[in-house]
Amino acid sequence: MKKFICIIFLLIPFISDAGECKISGKAILWAYDACFWKYETDDSIHPGVIECVNEGKKLINKVGTCEAKRIFKSRICAMAKEWKIEGIDPKTCMLSDKPLGSAVKDGGI
Repeated sequence: MKKFICIIFLLIPFISDAGECKISGKAILWAYDACFWKYETDDSIHPGVIECVNEGKKLINKVGTCEAKRIFKSRICAMAKEWKIEGIDPKTCMLSDKPLGSAVKDGGI
């Protein structure tokens, strides 16, 4: 019984971290925003955006929502750095919890 209790106490930090994601917002909205940035549009029915979002859905299913949000955000940060977007600091872009696109900011499409 003592071994079982010790194992539980050792696993608690891992269990609590599993449900925690430092990037707020829904993963699918991050996918839309990354696709909007990629195609330089806010048109959710743009053919490129639709295909891109479908690939994003596959990524979410493959790696999970938190990791997918990190990937989508890193894509946006890379584009913001490349395009020298005013108001987005490329050095701290990933550290900020600030939404970087309209879908995440508005909570939907």
